[in-house]
Amino acid sequence: MLELKKLDLTGPAGTVKVTATEASLLLAFSQSPDARLRFEDVAQCLGLELSEERKSNIQVRMVRLRKKLHEAGAEGAVIESIRNVGYQFFDELQVRKS
Repeated sequence: MLELKKLDLTGPAGTVKVTATEASLLLAFSQSPDARLRFEDVAQCLGLELSEERKSNIQVRMVRLRKKLHEAGAEGAVIESIRNVGYQFFDELQVRKS
């Protein structure tokens, strides 16, 4: 569960703090009908302009987010890169805004 107000990500293994941009990205995944975001959408959530130079920055941030998801108890490939498209989220995420 993602608690937006506290910026807490809670799972079977415990609670992990996320940044506001990570919370924004997780919220975008949860609101997407197929839990898929294009690179442009990810860059927008992270407050970046999309360019080839920025793609490596996006990749680093996704690695950090995956690590936090696993620390909270997610298993397996939670977020995968889709070549030339963006990223796919493969877990169930509940979001609480208050």
